[in-house]
This record gives sequence, C-alpha cells and structure tokens, in this order.
Amino acid sequence: MGDLGIREVVVPLDGTVGAERALPVAEFLAAALGAEVHLLAVAPSAATGAALERSIERARHMVADHLGEARVAWSQYTWAGNAIDLDRRGTRVWLLAATGVMLAAAAALPTAFDDDGGWFAIPYTTVRLIGLALYWTGLRGEPEHRAALRTYVPIALISPALVLAGGFAGPGVRPLLWIAAVAVDVASVAAAGRGEFRVEAGHFAERHGLIVIIALGESVIAIGATAADVGLSRDVATLVAVAFAAVAGLWWCYFDWVHAAAEARLLREPDHRRRSNLARDLFTLGHLPIVAGTVVFAAAIEEALLHPADDLEPFAVTALAIGPGLYLAGFVAGNLRATGHLLPTRTVGLVAITAVALLAGSALDALPAIGLVTAGIVAVAAVETVQRAGPPGTGTTHP
Repeated sequence: MGDLGIREVVVPLDGTVGAERALPVAEFLAAALGAEVHLLAVAPSAATGAALERSIERARHMVADHLGEARVAWSQYTWAGNAIDLDRRGTRVWLLAATGVMLAAAAALPTAFDDDGGWFAIPYTTVRLIGLALYWTGLRGEPEHRAALRTYVPIALISPALVLAGGFAGPGVRPLLWIAAVAVDVASVAAAGRGEFRVEAGHFAERHGLIVIIALGESVIAIGATAADVGLSRDVATLVAVAFAAVAGLWWCYFDWVHAAAEARLLREPDHRRRSNLARDLFTLGHLPIVAGTVVFAAAIEEALLHPADDLEPFAVTALAIGPGLYLAGFVAGNLRATGHLLPTRTVGLVAITAVALLAGSALDALPAIGLVTAGIVAVAAVETVQRAGPPGTGTTHP
C-alpha cells in the first residue's frame, strides 16, 4: 500500500464494547500503513455517561420516595396498636401528634438524600420515639408483655439515632448510616423473638392487608401521573392498560387467598411466643419483599412510559425483573415458614417471570416486554384460582 502520510492510528478506549472491538482492526491498519497504534484512555461517551447518570438518579429517587425506614415506622405502630388500648384519649392525642409529625417527614422524603437531610431525619426520629414511648407506657400493668418489650426497645432506640445522625452527615456518609439503621431495625425485630408478645391475628392481617393496598394504590397513581406528564398516545394508553392488568394480578395474588390464610395460620398457633414469632416472620419481615416488589415494578412501568415504543434502559429491565420476583418470593418464603411447603405455582412463576423480564426486556421494546411479564403475573393468579376452586379465602394454607 502506498504511503498515505498516516503515521499513527489513535484508538479511544472508553470502556465500551465498540472500542474493544476496534482495537484489532486498528492494529491491522497500522501494520498495513506502517503506522503506530496509540491507545487513548477517555471518559465514557456523553450518551453512555448520561444514561448511567439517569439510572443512578432514578434508583436514588426510587429509594428516597419509598425509604425503608418509613415502612419500619409504620410496622412499629402496628405492633404497638396491637398491644395497647387505643381508646384512651391521651393515646389518641399522641397518635394524632405523631401523624402530624410524620406528615413533615413525608414532605421531606423525596429530598431526603439531598444537602439538608435534617428536614426528614428530625421528624422521623420524633415519630419513632413517640411510638416506642406509647408502646412502653401503654403496657402499664402487664409485666410479662413489658418484659418481652425489653428485648426490643434497647436495640430499637439505636436506629432512630442513626437516622438522626445521617440527616446531618455528608451525602457520602448519609446512605451508609441509614442502611445501618435499617440493619439495626431488622436486628431489633430478630431480638424481639426472645420475648412473649401478644398478637391479635385479625388486627395483624387487616393492617398488613392495608399496607399492600396502599403500595398497589401508590403504584397505580404513579403510573397514571407519569402517563399524564408524558401525554396520552396510543402506545402510552396501551401500556397503562397493560400495567393495570399487572397490578390487578398482583392484587389477586395477595387477596384471593393469602390474606385469609395468613390470618388463619396465626389463629391456629396457641403458644404466644410462637405466634408472635410467626407474626414477625409472616408480616413484619415477610411483607417487606412484597411491598418492595410493588414499588420496584411501578418504577419499571414509569420508565417504560417515557419511551413505550423504544428499548428499555438497563435500569428499567432490572426493575422489571426484580419487582415481580420480589413480590412472589415474599409469598413463597412466607408459606414455607408457615407451613413447611413451597408454593409450586408461584415458585415456577417467579423463575419464569424473572427470566422473561431479563430476556424480553433486553431484546424487545418496552410495550411487548411488559406485556409478557403481565401475562406471566396473570397466569400465576389464574392457575392458582383454578387450583383453589371455591369461595375466596377458603381451603388450605397452600395450594
């Protein structure tokens, strides 16, 4: 080949697959031209960097909007309300006060990870301390129940302290402190298993059914609000309809029989300590993946609504797989704990839906990918309905 005046071939390496594939081609051309190869390390492309930044920001906002600590506060009040007399006027006043303070925490929740996290940390810590105080003072005259509470309170007090410290820490330290707060909460719940708490099965089933309704309702509202912001079109309207079918399938998976079966299982446990441990595992801990799965799935739908006719971004694909998987995994683990049996339909559905979400989400546009996942969710609900022929809420604890 004649001399073309080319003395060097520069290959920009930005970590992408295309850059890696270009290297052997560049070496071949350099050899043919008698030139040298120079490797240039560069930052990822603007598009790649922007996509990564968007994914991180969306994950950050998803965590902030549904911060796990806020769910923990709700769970603490559920246990307290199960044990104390809620008809006392003093108790009602403090509950109303806690509700007002929690409103302030909720208002600050979307920006909890921003510069001034104290706007969330201070009211949240106050709500937690009010809840613990109500729980303790409400058990006057019940030394056995108070003895059980002593296994929980000392550890539970550490968590709001970590949240408060995190509110005034720097952005790099704050997430670590708040993750530690969640870990401490889980540890305090585990430690409480050494005590003999009194659990009213109907109260627990009702309250946790409400939190599932709230989570599903929040998902519907978020999907509708995103659709309104994007603007209605044929693709957006179709995706909203498909998403609602998926949420309806998730609702059916919980309320067709699980809700009544969990309450019945608690009622059949005569020993107070074993019943409280079962309530902890089925409801306090067991509902965490169910609620989290609902939130993550809604995040995937919101992302898809932005570009319903385009490929899903990696964040949305991951959320589409994790959301329904977490939701179904909560039931599988809960039923295994309660009865010693796996739920075969939900186990198969969990694996299949997760695989379909990962494969279809990476290969298809948003609308058909979410349509396939929705079909899997509806299929699980339909198969179990056939397996459990009879009035809703009847039958054995497991299909």
